[in-house]
Amino acid sequence: QGAIAVTPPLGTQPPTNFPVFGSTPAIQALPGATDIDLPSLNRRAVIVIDPGHGGPDPGAVGNGLRETDIVLDVSRQVTAFLQQQGVEVVMTRNGEYDLDLQPRVDIAERANATAFVSIHANAISLARPEVNGAESYYYGGGGQELARQIHQSILQSVDIRDRGLRQARFYVIKRTSMPAALIETGFITGAEDHRKLADPVFRTRMARAIARGILRYLQ
Repeated sequence: QGAIAVTPPLGTQPPTNFPVFGSTPAIQALPGATDIDLPSLNRRAVIVIDPGHGGPDPGAVGNGLRETDIVLDVSRQVTAFLQQQGVEVVMTRNGEYDLDLQPRVDIAERANATAFVSIHANAISLARPEVNGAESYYYGGGGQELARQIHQSILQSVDIRDRGLRQARFYVIKRTSMPAALIETGFITGAEDHRKLADPVFRTRMARAIARGILRYLQ
């Protein structure tokens, strides 16, 4: 998760018209995005989707990939899938700018979110290409069930190794008052995962799996 970032330089701040504390405008439907595998929802829910890092903070970097690019793409697709099922979604960022950790928490609190999901890509030394797989984290409370549903959904439909469901004290899932989960979608430094994360088809499958897990949690 990293240390709290300083205020980003001019030009990396979110645009003034970005709806920081409002719903994210509907994202254009993806080709073939309507999926009978996605459960419907019969109650109102507000989900905050948090793409990790951004702007001058690229997150993990390796094998020609940047975490910020991967997770923004996946997060936008998760948002689209959820919106198609009638879920109100707020993204903490919807562009390439940095956002400190506390403002991400503040967005979720002011939105009175039902749940908070932070999306990341992992990394380790490039000398350890054998380390691959998805990890899902929670801090406590309802976050464990949220993370479990998402992790199970990923393993059911995405070709990726299982590195487990884990408890951790990452800032954004510790400081949010609603159920929260942090999802690591694979290792940028992994021999297997970096090829997958570079593949738009894989990223769409990952996004669909995350959305399905969220919807199952909400049912």
